[in-house]
Amino acid sequence: MNKKGIIAVIVVILLIIIGYKVWGGGAPSTVTNGTDTQAPGTTTIPAGVTKDTYAPVTKDSVDTSLLGRLKGASVAAAESDARVALVNGKAQFSSDGVKGSIALGDIAVSKTVGGATYAVTTLGITTGGSTSQYAVLFNDQSGTLTDKSYALIGTGVKIAGLRADEVSGGFVVTVSYTDASGKAHSKILVVEKGAFNAAKEINL
Repeated sequence: MNKKGIIAVIVVILLIIIGYKVWGGGAPSTVTNGTDTQAPGTTTIPAGVTKDTYAPVTKDSVDTSLLGRLKGASVAAAESDARVALVNGKAQFSSDGVKGSIALGDIAVSKTVGGATYAVTTLGITTGGSTSQYAVLFNDQSGTLTDKSYALIGTGVKIAGLRADEVSGGFVVTVSYTDASGKAHSKILVVEKGAFNAAKEINL
C-alpha cells in the first residue's frame, strides 16, 4: 500500500475512534491505541468504503467556486487583532510593528453539519522570512463568509490535502501536509461549537 493509502486508512480508523471518544463514549478525549485480534499489518475497512473515500481533497479536486469566494474574505493578520481583506487571495499587513503577507491556500472544502454550513481552507502567513500555515474555519451563512477559528498546522510546511467529515453528529477536519524534510503528516482538528478545539487535536 502506498503512503497515501496508509494515511487514508489511518484517518478512517481515527475518525471512528474520535466519533466514539468525543461524542459517543463520554470518556476523556485522549485517543489511545487499542488492541485487536487481527493479524499484524491488516486493517478492516467498513463495507462499501474504499481507501479513496477518506482521501484528502487536493487542489486537483477542490471546490473552485468556494475558493473564488474565499479570495475576497476578511481574515485575521498574524496572531493579533488586526484584520485585512484579501484581494485575489492575498494581502499585506502591519500590526504592532510586525509586517508580513497573507496568501490563501489552493484548497477549500465545504461541510454542512447540524444545519450550519462551514468552509475550511488554509492561509499562509509570512513574517520575518518564515511562513506559517493555518487551517481556517469559516461560517458560511447566506453567502457571507465569516472566519471563526484558526489552527496552526506548522511553519515551513506544505499543505497537501484537506477534508471535512461529520462524525457521530460532530465535525472533524483533516489536514495532510509535508514538513521541511518532505515527511508526510496529518493533523486532525475537532470542531466544537463552531471552533477548533485545540485540546482534542491529533497529530500523525
